[in-house]
Formats: sequence, structure tokens, C-alpha cells
Amino acid sequence: MAKIINNKTSIIFTICFSCIIIIALTIYKVNQEHLRRSFLVVEKRIIEGAKECVWSGACNENEITLGDLINLGYAKEEVNPETKMYYSHDSVIKKNGEDYVFESVN
Repeated sequence: MAKIINNKTSIIFTICFSCIIIIALTIYKVNQEHLRRSFLVVEKRIIEGAKECVWSGACNENEITLGDLINLGYAKEEVNPETKMYYSHDSVIKKNGEDYVFESVN
């Protein structure tokens, strides 16, 4: 009888351990995807402001600082989703071919 209880206990322990591992990995992946999308949203907002600034002729086409965009009213101060701190005004938006790339300065 003792062997049956040990087998049942080990099976239950294995199933619970497997479920905990699956749940933990799922939570980790969902959190990482949320963080990635949060960065994407902030970067798109900044890049849209840079494009508007260039199209209106108020900014240099090749390199724009976040501070310039904020001073000209094309962007507002944005918060880094990971550190919860404001991006530096020295952060740069550079033109790379047809696209703009946001480079954060810490």
C-alpha cells in the first residue's frame, strides 16, 4: 500500500511541477511581449513627431534630438517603459534610408 501512495504522490508532484513551469514561462513571455510593444508605441510616437517636424521644415532631415522636438511642440516627454524614467533630451532620431530610427541616450 505504501508503494501506491508514493507513486500517486510522485505523479501528482510531477503534474503540479509541470503546470507551474508552464505557467511561469507563459507569464514571462507575455510580460516580455508587453514590454516590447510598449517600447514600440513610445518609439512610434517620437518618430511621428520627427516626421511632422521634417515635413513642416522646422527640423533638419538627417538628425533630430528629442529636446528639439519637445521645444518645437512636435513631441512630449516620453517615459521609458522599462525604467519608468523620462528619455534624455539628448536622445536622437536619425534618418536611415527612408526610415527614422530612435536612439535613446541614458
